[in-house]
Amino acid sequence: MPLPTPIPILIVDDEVDLRTLMVEALTDQGYAAEGAEGGHQALERVREHHFPVIFTDLNMPGGLSGLDLLRAVHEEDPKAMGILMTGYATTEAAIQALKRGAYDFIQKPFKLAEIEAALDRALDHYRLRQENEEYQKNLERMVEARTREILGLKNDIESLFEGFVRASVTAIESRDPSTSGHSNRVAELTVGLAEAINLTPNGPYGGLSFSAPQLRELRYASLLHDFGKVGVREQVLVKAKKIEGDHLEGIFQRLHQRAMEAIQQHLSEAWRQGRPFDPAWVEQVLAQQRSDTQHLFDIIQRSNEPTVLPQDVAEGLERLEGLTYQHWNGERRPVIERGDLEILRIRKGSLSLREREEIESHVTHTYRFLSQIPWRGPLARVPDIAYAHHERLNGKGYPRQLTEAEIPTESKIMAIPDVFDALSAADRPYKTAVSVERSLEILEQEVDSQLLDREILRIFIEARIYERVLHRPGVPA
Repeated sequence: MPLPTPIPILIVDDEVDLRTLMVEALTDQGYAAEGAEGGHQALERVREHHFPVIFTDLNMPGGLSGLDLLRAVHEEDPKAMGILMTGYATTEAAIQALKRGAYDFIQKPFKLAEIEAALDRALDHYRLRQENEEYQKNLERMVEARTREILGLKNDIESLFEGFVRASVTAIESRDPSTSGHSNRVAELTVGLAEAINLTPNGPYGGLSFSAPQLRELRYASLLHDFGKVGVREQVLVKAKKIEGDHLEGIFQRLHQRAMEAIQQHLSEAWRQGRPFDPAWVEQVLAQQRSDTQHLFDIIQRSNEPTVLPQDVAEGLERLEGLTYQHWNGERRPVIERGDLEILRIRKGSLSLREREEIESHVTHTYRFLSQIPWRGPLARVPDIAYAHHERLNGKGYPRQLTEAEIPTESKIMAIPDVFDALSAADRPYKTAVSVERSLEILEQEVDSQLLDREILRIFIEARIYERVLHRPGVPA
Protein backbone atom coordinates (compact mmCIF):
# COMPACT_ATOMS: atom_id res chain seq x y z
CA MET A 1 0.00 0.00 0.00
CA PRO A 2 1.33 3.55 -0.70
CA LEU A 3 2.55 5.75 2.14
CA PRO A 4 -0.21 8.00 3.47
CA THR A 5 0.40 11.73 4.12
CA PRO A 6 1.33 12.54 6.81
CA ILE A 7 3.03 9.22 7.55
CA PRO A 8 1.66 7.55 10.74
CA ILE A 9 4.32 6.59 13.29
CA LEU A 10 3.60 4.69 16.52
CA ILE A 11 5.80 5.13 19.64
CA VAL A 12 5.41 2.38 22.27
CA ASP A 13 7.13 3.01 25.62
CA ASP A 14 6.03 2.89 29.25
CA GLU A 15 8.12 6.00 30.02
CA VAL A 16 5.70 8.88 29.51
CA ASP A 17 8.36 11.58 29.12
CA LEU A 18 10.35 9.72 26.47
CA ARG A 19 7.21 8.72 24.62
CA THR A 20 5.87 12.31 24.66
CA LEU A 21 9.22 13.72 23.58
CA MET A 22 9.43 11.40 20.57
CA VAL A 23 5.81 12.03 19.57
CA GLU A 24 6.27 15.82 19.68
CA ALA A 25 9.63 15.71 17.88
CA LEU A 26 8.29 13.55 15.03
CA THR A 27 5.08 15.57 14.82
CA ASP A 28 7.15 18.71 14.41
CA GLN A 29 8.89 17.04 11.47
CA GLY A 30 5.57 16.47 9.72
CA TYR A 31 4.75 12.89 10.79
CA ALA A 32 1.42 11.76 12.25
CA ALA A 33 3.03 10.41 15.40
CA GLU A 34 1.11 8.95 18.33
CA GLY A 35 2.03 7.01 21.43
CA ALA A 36 1.01 3.85 23.28
CA GLU A 37 2.02 3.06 26.86
CA GLY A 38 2.18 -0.72 26.43
CA GLY A 39 1.96 -3.68 24.09
CA HIS A 40 -1.77 -4.33 24.39
CA GLN A 41 -2.68 -0.71 23.66
CA ALA A 42 -0.26 -0.73 20.74
CA LEU A 43 -1.88 -3.87 19.27
CA GLU A 44 -5.31 -2.26 19.48
CA ARG A 45 -4.02 0.74 17.51
CA VAL A 46 -2.34 -1.56 14.94
CA ARG A 47 -5.64 -3.41 14.41
CA GLU A 48 -7.36 -0.06 13.79
CA HIS A 49 -4.74 1.63 11.69
CA HIS A 50 -1.67 0.90 9.57
CA PHE A 51 1.62 2.30 10.87
CA PRO A 52 4.51 2.05 8.41
CA VAL A 53 7.01 2.37 11.31
CA ILE A 54 6.63 1.36 14.98
CA PHE A 55 9.21 2.27 17.68
CA THR A 56 8.92 0.04 20.75
CA ASP A 57 10.81 -0.31 24.01
CA LEU A 58 12.25 -3.76 24.75
CA ASN A 59 11.26 -4.07 28.40
CA MET A 60 7.77 -2.88 29.35
CA PRO A 61 6.41 -4.06 32.73
CA GLY A 62 2.93 -5.50 33.14
CA GLY A 63 2.34 -6.69 29.61
CA LEU A 64 3.93 -7.69 26.33
CA SER A 65 7.65 -7.24 25.93
CA GLY A 66 8.96 -5.41 22.90
CA LEU A 67 9.95 -8.68 21.25
CA ASP A 68 6.52 -10.20 21.87
CA LEU A 69 4.88 -7.06 20.52
CA LEU A 70 6.96 -7.14 17.32
CA ARG A 71 5.95 -10.76 16.74
CA ALA A 72 2.27 -9.96 17.33
CA VAL A 73 2.45 -6.87 15.09
CA HIS A 74 4.04 -8.93 12.33
CA GLU A 75 1.11 -11.34 12.46
CA GLU A 76 -1.41 -8.48 12.35
CA ASP A 77 0.36 -6.24 9.85
CA PRO A 78 3.39 -7.78 8.12
CA LYS A 79 4.12 -4.54 6.27
CA ALA A 80 4.85 -2.55 9.46
CA MET A 81 8.55 -1.81 10.13
CA GLY A 82 9.54 -2.42 13.77
CA ILE A 83 12.43 -0.59 15.50
CA LEU A 84 13.41 -1.88 18.94
CA MET A 85 14.67 0.58 21.63
CA THR A 86 16.46 -0.67 24.76
CA GLY A 87 18.93 0.42 27.36
CA TYR A 88 20.24 -3.12 27.75
CA ALA A 89 21.78 -3.72 24.38
CA THR A 90 23.43 -7.07 23.83
CA THR A 91 24.26 -9.05 20.74
CA GLU A 92 21.75 -11.73 21.78
CA ALA A 93 19.03 -9.13 22.21
CA ALA A 94 19.74 -7.71 18.74
CA ILE A 95 19.60 -11.19 17.16
CA GLN A 96 16.31 -11.98 18.89
CA ALA A 97 14.87 -8.64 17.82
CA LEU A 98 15.68 -9.32 14.18
CA LYS A 99 14.24 -12.82 14.46
CA ARG A 100 11.00 -11.45 15.87
CA GLY A 101 10.57 -9.13 12.91
CA ALA A 102 12.44 -5.98 13.96
CA TYR A 103 13.93 -3.92 11.17
CA ASP A 104 16.40 -1.97 13.35
CA PHE A 105 17.80 -1.83 16.85
CA ILE A 106 18.56 1.41 18.82
CA GLN A 107 20.32 1.61 22.15
CA LYS A 108 19.16 4.00 24.85
CA PRO A 109 20.01 6.72 25.60
CA PHE A 110 19.93 8.00 22.05
CA LYS A 111 19.99 11.31 20.31
CA LEU A 112 17.07 12.56 18.27
CA ALA A 113 19.28 12.46 15.21
CA GLU A 114 19.66 8.69 15.69
CA ILE A 115 15.87 8.32 15.78
CA GLU A 116 15.56 10.40 12.61
CA ALA A 117 18.26 8.37 10.88
CA ALA A 118 16.64 5.06 11.87
CA LEU A 119 13.25 6.37 10.73
CA ASP A 120 14.65 7.46 7.37
CA ARG A 121 16.26 4.06 6.85
CA ALA A 122 13.05 2.29 7.76
CA LEU A 123 10.93 4.45 5.46
CA ASP A 124 13.41 4.04 2.60
CA HIS A 125 13.24 0.30 3.07
CA TYR A 126 9.44 0.50 3.29
CA ARG A 127 9.25 2.45 0.01
CA LEU A 128 11.67 0.08 -1.70
CA ARG A 129 9.66 -2.90 -0.54
CA GLN A 130 6.46 -1.27 -1.76
CA GLU A 131 8.06 -0.54 -5.11
CA ASN A 132 9.21 -4.14 -5.38
CA GLU A 133 5.74 -5.38 -4.50
CA GLU A 134 4.20 -3.08 -7.09
CA TYR A 135 6.76 -4.21 -9.63
CA GLN A 136 5.96 -7.81 -8.79
CA LYS A 137 2.24 -7.15 -9.18
CA ASN A 138 2.82 -5.43 -12.51
CA LEU A 139 5.04 -8.31 -13.57
CA GLU A 140 2.39 -10.81 -12.55
CA ARG A 141 -0.23 -8.85 -14.45
CA MET A 142 2.04 -8.77 -17.49
CA VAL A 143 2.73 -12.49 -17.20
CA GLU A 144 -0.98 -13.18 -16.78
CA ALA A 145 -1.82 -11.05 -19.81
CA ARG A 146 0.93 -12.71 -21.84
CA THR A 147 -0.23 -16.12 -20.67
CA ARG A 148 -3.78 -15.31 -21.77
CA GLU A 149 -2.41 -14.14 -25.10
CA ILE A 150 -0.35 -17.31 -25.52
CA LEU A 151 -3.27 -19.51 -24.50
CA GLY A 152 -5.47 -17.66 -26.93
CA LEU A 153 -2.88 -18.17 -29.66
CA LYS A 154 -2.58 -21.83 -28.70
CA ASN A 155 -6.35 -22.23 -28.90
CA ASP A 156 -6.36 -20.47 -32.26
CA ILE A 157 -3.64 -22.79 -33.55
CA GLU A 158 -5.47 -25.86 -32.26
CA SER A 159 -8.71 -24.66 -33.85
CA LEU A 160 -6.85 -24.00 -37.08
CA PHE A 161 -5.31 -27.46 -36.97
CA GLU A 162 -8.65 -29.10 -36.21
CA GLY A 163 -10.04 -27.28 -39.23
CA PHE A 164 -7.13 -28.52 -41.33
CA VAL A 165 -7.75 -32.10 -40.22
CA ARG A 166 -11.47 -31.83 -40.99
CA ALA A 167 -10.69 -30.34 -44.40
CA SER A 168 -8.24 -33.20 -45.06
CA VAL A 169 -10.88 -35.78 -44.18
CA THR A 170 -13.32 -34.01 -46.50
CA ALA A 171 -10.72 -34.16 -49.27
CA ILE A 172 -10.28 -37.91 -48.72
CA GLU A 173 -14.02 -38.56 -48.84
CA SER A 174 -14.52 -36.40 -51.92
CA ARG A 175 -12.14 -38.73 -53.75
CA ASP A 176 -14.09 -41.79 -52.63
CA PRO A 177 -17.66 -40.78 -51.60
CA SER A 178 -18.59 -44.42 -51.05
CA THR A 179 -16.37 -44.48 -47.94
CA SER A 180 -17.90 -41.32 -46.47
CA GLY A 181 -17.57 -41.29 -42.69
CA HIS A 182 -14.93 -44.03 -42.60
CA SER A 183 -12.12 -41.85 -41.22
CA ASN A 184 -14.28 -40.40 -38.44
CA ARG A 185 -15.65 -43.80 -37.46
CA VAL A 186 -12.18 -45.37 -37.38
CA ALA A 187 -10.93 -42.47 -35.22
CA GLU A 188 -13.81 -42.85 -32.75
CA LEU A 189 -13.43 -46.62 -32.53
CA THR A 190 -9.64 -46.44 -32.21
CA VAL A 191 -9.68 -43.87 -29.40
CA GLY A 192 -12.45 -45.80 -27.64
CA LEU A 193 -10.42 -48.99 -27.91
CA ALA A 194 -7.34 -47.26 -26.48
CA GLU A 195 -9.43 -45.96 -23.57
CA ALA A 196 -10.69 -49.49 -22.94
CA ILE A 197 -7.09 -50.73 -22.89
CA ASN A 198 -6.40 -48.09 -20.22
CA LEU A 199 -9.07 -49.77 -18.08
CA THR A 200 -7.64 -53.27 -18.59
CA PRO A 201 -5.41 -54.06 -15.57
CA ASN A 202 -4.11 -57.45 -16.69
CA GLY A 203 -2.89 -59.24 -19.79
CA PRO A 204 -0.28 -58.23 -22.38
CA TYR A 205 -1.40 -54.60 -22.29
CA GLY A 206 -2.15 -54.38 -18.55
CA GLY A 207 0.74 -51.97 -17.99
CA LEU A 208 -0.14 -49.75 -20.96
CA SER A 209 -1.87 -46.44 -20.34
CA PHE A 210 -2.51 -43.74 -22.94
CA SER A 211 -2.40 -40.16 -21.67
CA ALA A 212 -4.76 -37.48 -23.01
CA PRO A 213 -2.06 -36.13 -25.40
CA GLN A 214 -1.36 -39.67 -26.62
CA LEU A 215 -5.06 -40.26 -27.27
CA ARG A 216 -5.10 -37.03 -29.26
CA GLU A 217 -2.10 -38.24 -31.26
CA LEU A 218 -3.91 -41.52 -31.96
CA ARG A 219 -7.05 -39.66 -33.01
CA TYR A 220 -5.18 -37.51 -35.53
CA ALA A 221 -3.36 -40.54 -36.94
CA SER A 222 -6.71 -42.34 -37.33
CA LEU A 223 -8.44 -39.39 -38.96
CA LEU A 224 -5.63 -38.98 -41.48
CA HIS A 225 -4.67 -42.63 -42.01
CA ASP A 226 -6.18 -42.74 -45.52
CA PHE A 227 -5.23 -39.27 -46.70
CA GLY A 228 -2.81 -40.75 -49.22
CA LYS A 229 -5.80 -41.91 -51.28
CA VAL A 230 -5.78 -38.45 -52.83
CA GLY A 231 -2.71 -39.67 -54.71
CA VAL A 232 -4.47 -42.73 -56.17
CA ARG A 233 -6.27 -42.53 -59.51
CA GLU A 234 -10.00 -42.20 -58.99
CA GLN A 235 -10.87 -44.94 -61.51
CA VAL A 236 -8.77 -47.35 -59.46
CA LEU A 237 -9.89 -46.07 -56.08
CA VAL A 238 -13.61 -46.63 -56.74
CA LYS A 239 -13.30 -49.46 -59.21
CA ALA A 240 -16.38 -51.68 -58.83
CA LYS A 241 -15.78 -54.18 -61.67
CA LYS A 242 -12.67 -55.63 -63.23
CA ILE A 243 -13.40 -53.92 -66.55
CA GLU A 244 -15.70 -50.91 -66.63
CA GLY A 245 -17.39 -48.32 -68.78
CA ASP A 246 -16.61 -47.87 -72.46
CA HIS A 247 -13.87 -50.47 -72.31
CA LEU A 248 -16.34 -53.20 -71.35
CA GLU A 249 -18.85 -51.84 -73.84
CA GLY A 250 -16.21 -52.17 -76.55
CA ILE A 251 -15.72 -55.88 -75.78
CA PHE A 252 -19.48 -56.51 -75.97
CA GLN A 253 -19.68 -54.59 -79.22
CA ARG A 254 -16.91 -56.70 -80.74
CA LEU A 255 -18.70 -59.88 -79.65
CA HIS A 256 -21.82 -58.59 -81.36
CA GLN A 257 -19.77 -57.79 -84.47
CA ARG A 258 -18.38 -61.33 -84.44
CA ALA A 259 -21.92 -62.73 -84.15
CA MET A 260 -23.10 -60.67 -87.14
CA GLU A 261 -20.11 -61.90 -89.15
CA ALA A 262 -20.92 -65.52 -88.27
CA ILE A 263 -24.56 -65.08 -89.30
CA GLN A 264 -23.51 -63.46 -92.57
CA GLN A 265 -21.08 -66.31 -93.22
CA HIS A 266 -23.76 -68.96 -92.63
CA LEU A 267 -26.24 -67.27 -94.93
CA SER A 268 -23.66 -66.60 -97.67
CA GLU A 269 -22.48 -70.22 -97.60
CA ALA A 270 -26.06 -71.48 -97.83
CA TRP A 271 -26.91 -69.27 -100.80
CA ARG A 272 -23.68 -70.24 -102.58
CA GLN A 273 -24.77 -73.84 -102.29
CA GLY A 274 -28.13 -72.91 -103.82
CA ARG A 275 -30.12 -73.55 -100.71
CA PRO A 276 -33.62 -72.08 -101.04
CA PHE A 277 -34.72 -69.41 -98.65
CA ASP A 278 -36.14 -71.01 -95.51
CA PRO A 279 -37.35 -68.57 -92.81
CA ALA A 280 -37.37 -71.30 -90.18
CA TRP A 281 -33.78 -72.25 -90.94
CA VAL A 282 -32.70 -68.59 -90.91
CA GLU A 283 -34.39 -68.08 -87.54
CA GLN A 284 -32.61 -71.18 -86.28
CA VAL A 285 -29.24 -69.77 -87.36
CA LEU A 286 -30.01 -66.42 -85.72
CA ALA A 287 -31.19 -68.05 -82.49
CA GLN A 288 -28.14 -70.29 -82.31
CA GLN A 289 -25.79 -67.37 -82.79
CA ARG A 290 -27.66 -65.23 -80.27
CA SER A 291 -27.50 -68.04 -77.73
CA ASP A 292 -23.79 -68.56 -78.30
CA THR A 293 -23.08 -64.82 -78.02
CA GLN A 294 -25.26 -64.46 -74.93
CA HIS A 295 -23.33 -67.29 -73.30
CA LEU A 296 -20.10 -65.41 -73.93
CA PHE A 297 -21.70 -62.23 -72.60
CA ASP A 298 -22.68 -64.11 -69.42
CA ILE A 299 -19.16 -65.48 -68.94
CA ILE A 300 -17.69 -61.98 -69.21
CA GLN A 301 -20.29 -60.45 -66.91
CA ARG A 302 -19.88 -63.14 -64.24
CA SER A 303 -16.08 -63.05 -64.40
CA ASN A 304 -16.21 -59.25 -64.22
CA GLU A 305 -17.67 -59.32 -60.68
CA PRO A 306 -15.23 -58.63 -57.79
CA THR A 307 -16.33 -61.78 -55.93
CA VAL A 308 -14.38 -65.05 -55.87
CA LEU A 309 -14.15 -66.33 -59.46
CA PRO A 310 -16.27 -69.53 -59.85
CA GLN A 311 -14.48 -72.49 -61.41
CA ASP A 312 -17.00 -72.90 -64.25
CA VAL A 313 -16.58 -69.24 -65.18
CA ALA A 314 -12.78 -69.56 -65.10
CA GLU A 315 -13.07 -72.51 -67.50
CA GLY A 316 -15.55 -70.60 -69.68
CA LEU A 317 -13.02 -67.81 -70.16
CA GLU A 318 -10.97 -70.26 -72.22
CA ARG A 319 -13.58 -69.93 -74.98
CA LEU A 320 -12.73 -66.25 -75.34
CA GLU A 321 -9.16 -66.95 -76.33
CA GLY A 322 -8.59 -66.82 -80.05
CA LEU A 323 -11.94 -65.21 -80.91
CA THR A 324 -11.54 -62.56 -83.60
CA TYR A 325 -13.62 -60.06 -85.53
CA GLN A 326 -13.02 -58.09 -88.71
CA HIS A 327 -11.93 -54.52 -88.14
CA TRP A 328 -13.28 -51.86 -90.50
CA ASN A 329 -9.87 -51.77 -92.24
CA GLY A 330 -10.15 -55.47 -93.07
CA GLU A 331 -7.77 -56.77 -90.37
CA ARG A 332 -8.71 -59.67 -88.12
CA ARG A 333 -8.31 -58.58 -84.51
CA PRO A 334 -8.95 -60.33 -81.16
CA VAL A 335 -12.37 -59.77 -79.64
CA ILE A 336 -10.72 -59.46 -76.24
CA GLU A 337 -7.11 -58.47 -75.65
CA ARG A 338 -4.86 -60.80 -73.66
CA GLY A 339 -4.44 -58.17 -70.94
CA ASP A 340 -8.21 -57.86 -70.50
CA LEU A 341 -8.51 -61.63 -70.37
CA GLU A 342 -5.93 -61.77 -67.59
CA ILE A 343 -7.87 -59.11 -65.67
CA LEU A 344 -11.08 -61.17 -65.94
CA ARG A 345 -9.13 -64.14 -64.56
CA ILE A 346 -8.39 -62.30 -61.29
CA ARG A 347 -9.41 -64.82 -58.63
CA LYS A 348 -10.82 -62.32 -56.12
CA GLY A 349 -11.64 -58.64 -56.20
CA SER A 350 -11.65 -56.22 -59.10
CA LEU A 351 -8.05 -55.05 -59.14
CA SER A 352 -5.12 -56.19 -61.20
CA LEU A 353 -1.78 -56.65 -59.48
CA ARG A 354 -0.62 -53.22 -60.69
CA GLU A 355 -3.87 -51.59 -59.57
CA ARG A 356 -3.68 -53.28 -56.17
CA GLU A 357 -0.14 -51.99 -55.75
CA GLU A 358 -1.44 -48.53 -56.65
CA ILE A 359 -4.15 -48.79 -53.99
CA GLU A 360 -1.63 -50.01 -51.42
CA SER A 361 0.60 -47.06 -52.25
CA HIS A 362 -1.90 -44.79 -50.47
CA VAL A 363 -0.19 -45.70 -47.19
CA THR A 364 3.16 -44.41 -48.44
CA HIS A 365 1.46 -41.30 -49.84
CA THR A 366 -0.10 -40.76 -46.40
CA TYR A 367 3.25 -41.06 -44.65
CA ARG A 368 4.97 -38.67 -47.06
CA PHE A 369 2.20 -36.14 -46.67
CA LEU A 370 2.08 -36.33 -42.87
CA SER A 371 5.87 -36.17 -42.66
CA GLN A 372 5.74 -32.70 -44.23
CA ILE A 373 3.83 -31.41 -41.20
CA PRO A 374 6.09 -30.24 -38.31
CA TRP A 375 4.50 -32.44 -35.64
CA ARG A 376 5.94 -31.72 -32.20
CA GLY A 377 5.91 -33.19 -28.71
CA PRO A 378 3.08 -35.65 -28.05
CA LEU A 379 2.00 -35.55 -31.73
CA ALA A 380 5.42 -36.42 -33.15
CA ARG A 381 4.50 -40.06 -33.93
CA VAL A 382 1.35 -39.37 -35.98
CA PRO A 383 3.07 -40.18 -39.33
CA ASP A 384 4.58 -43.45 -38.02
CA ILE A 385 1.30 -44.65 -36.50
CA ALA A 386 -0.63 -44.01 -39.73
CA TYR A 387 2.18 -45.54 -41.80
CA ALA A 388 1.79 -48.99 -40.18
CA HIS A 389 -1.99 -49.41 -40.03
CA HIS A 390 -1.96 -51.99 -42.88
CA GLU A 391 1.00 -53.98 -41.52
CA ARG A 392 0.15 -57.42 -40.18
CA LEU A 393 1.63 -59.54 -37.39
CA ASN A 394 2.81 -62.31 -39.72
CA GLY A 395 4.84 -59.85 -41.80
CA LYS A 396 2.51 -60.06 -44.82
CA GLY A 397 1.05 -56.58 -44.53
CA TYR A 398 2.10 -53.54 -46.51
CA PRO A 399 3.92 -51.42 -47.47
CA ARG A 400 7.01 -52.52 -45.48
CA GLN A 401 6.09 -56.07 -44.39
CA LEU A 402 6.84 -55.24 -40.74
CA THR A 403 6.87 -58.04 -38.20
CA GLU A 404 4.80 -58.07 -35.00
CA ALA A 405 7.62 -56.60 -32.89
CA GLU A 406 8.17 -53.79 -35.40
CA ILE A 407 4.55 -52.61 -35.62
CA PRO A 408 3.69 -49.76 -33.21
CA THR A 409 1.04 -50.77 -30.67
CA GLU A 410 -1.09 -47.80 -31.75
CA SER A 411 -1.08 -49.14 -35.33
CA LYS A 412 -2.16 -52.59 -34.10
CA ILE A 413 -5.03 -50.90 -32.27
CA MET A 414 -6.08 -48.88 -35.32
CA ALA A 415 -5.97 -51.92 -37.62
CA ILE A 416 -8.97 -53.58 -35.94
CA PRO A 417 -11.42 -50.63 -36.25
CA ASP A 418 -10.16 -50.05 -39.80
CA VAL A 419 -10.97 -53.62 -40.87
CA PHE A 420 -14.22 -53.68 -38.91
CA ASP A 421 -15.53 -50.52 -40.53
CA ALA A 422 -14.40 -51.62 -44.00
CA LEU A 423 -16.44 -54.81 -43.53
CA SER A 424 -19.53 -53.44 -41.82
CA ALA A 425 -19.90 -50.09 -43.60
CA ALA A 426 -22.66 -49.59 -46.16
CA ASP A 427 -22.57 -51.17 -49.59
CA ARG A 428 -19.72 -49.97 -51.74
CA PRO A 429 -19.32 -50.38 -55.51
CA TYR A 430 -16.89 -53.26 -54.99
CA LYS A 431 -18.54 -54.99 -51.97
CA THR A 432 -21.75 -55.44 -50.04
CA ALA A 433 -22.12 -54.56 -46.36
CA VAL A 434 -21.44 -57.32 -43.84
CA SER A 435 -23.42 -57.63 -40.59
CA VAL A 436 -21.73 -56.75 -37.31
CA GLU A 437 -21.83 -60.37 -36.20
CA ARG A 438 -20.22 -61.60 -39.41
CA SER A 439 -17.67 -58.76 -39.29
CA LEU A 440 -16.55 -59.87 -35.83
CA GLU A 441 -16.28 -63.47 -37.03
CA ILE A 442 -14.02 -62.35 -39.89
CA LEU A 443 -11.86 -60.38 -37.45
CA GLU A 444 -11.45 -63.51 -35.33
CA GLN A 445 -10.44 -65.45 -38.43
CA GLU A 446 -7.79 -62.83 -39.16
CA VAL A 447 -6.52 -63.18 -35.59
CA ASP A 448 -6.26 -66.96 -36.14
CA SER A 449 -4.30 -66.24 -39.33
CA GLN A 450 -1.86 -64.13 -37.31
CA LEU A 451 -2.89 -60.92 -39.04
CA LEU A 452 -4.45 -59.02 -36.12
CA ASP A 453 -3.68 -58.86 -32.40
CA ARG A 454 -5.73 -61.35 -30.35
CA GLU A 455 -5.73 -59.40 -27.06
CA ILE A 456 -6.71 -56.12 -28.69
CA LEU A 457 -9.58 -57.80 -30.52
CA ARG A 458 -10.72 -59.42 -27.24
CA ILE A 459 -10.94 -56.00 -25.61
CA PHE A 460 -12.67 -54.58 -28.70
CA ILE A 461 -15.37 -57.26 -28.47
CA GLU A 462 -15.76 -57.52 -24.68
CA ALA A 463 -15.93 -53.73 -24.24
CA ARG A 464 -18.37 -53.61 -27.19
CA ILE A 465 -16.40 -50.76 -28.72
CA TYR A 466 -18.07 -51.39 -32.10
CA GLU A 467 -21.40 -50.19 -30.65
CA ARG A 468 -20.06 -46.63 -30.69
CA VAL A 469 -20.78 -46.38 -34.42
CA LEU A 470 -23.89 -48.51 -34.70
CA HIS A 471 -27.02 -46.77 -35.96
CA ARG A 472 -24.83 -44.23 -37.71
CA PRO A 473 -25.40 -43.57 -41.42
CA GLY A 474 -23.58 -46.22 -43.41
CA VAL A 475 -23.29 -48.80 -40.60
CA PRO A 476 -25.77 -51.70 -40.45
CA ALA A 477 -26.92 -53.06 -37.09
